[in-house]
Amino acid sequence: MAVAVLTSAGGCKRNPRVVAVKGKVLYNGQPLPFGSVMFQPDKGQPAMADITTDGTFTLSSYGPNDGAVPGKHTVSVSCYEGHRPGKASGDSLGKLLIPLKYTRFGSSGLTAEIKDTSGKEPQEVVLELTGPAVTFN
Repeated sequence: MAVAVLTSAGGCKRNPRVVAVKGKVLYNGQPLPFGSVMFQPDKGQPAMADITTDGTFTLSSYGPNDGAVPGKHTVSVSCYEGHRPGKASGDSLGKLLIPLKYTRFGSSGLTAEIKDTSGKEPQEVVLELTGPAVTFN
């Protein structure tokens, strides 16, 4: 009986601590109305989110909207025609609507410091992108 208890207790693995994070993506000062963001920490599980029509997002790492691991993150953003709300998903994402550099961690120039806070309010991040004028509707 004691062996069974030890075995099942040893099988439980906890995920690293995460901090609730929400944010907004702006493109040329206006909310980016769709797309996705990915936060890659120096060490640990990446966090990702879909961008909503008002440019906001809530990060998920291990479960829905749980947040991101604390520390420095490199950030990438993607916004393809195929991300457009109501667009039928197909094999192709379609045309990239923002500069390619933002889709790559090495060239995006976007970073975020996720602080190890114990507050109940999510940490807020604003990502500001610039590029050629685009019509998103």
